[in-house]
Amino acid sequence: MAIIAGCHEGKHTPKLVEVKCPKCKQEVEVFVKMGGGVDETGRIISDEVCACGYVISAGTPAGELECV
Repeated sequence: MAIIAGCHEGKHTPKLVEVKCPKCKQEVEVFVKMGGGVDETGRIISDEVCACGYVISAGTPAGELECV
């Protein structure tokens, strides 16, 4: 039973997604929350800094960024 006990948590595991920086269009890797409340799902979980210096802030909906 211990193996199955954590299976339901898989949907809460953040997903690594590549998006384009809104400033310079370079690829930036961000982690997106896949589970939680409606206001949390699909949001970036940590601040990520592009090579150009632009900061993609935690809490930004991933849908607002262009995917690679």
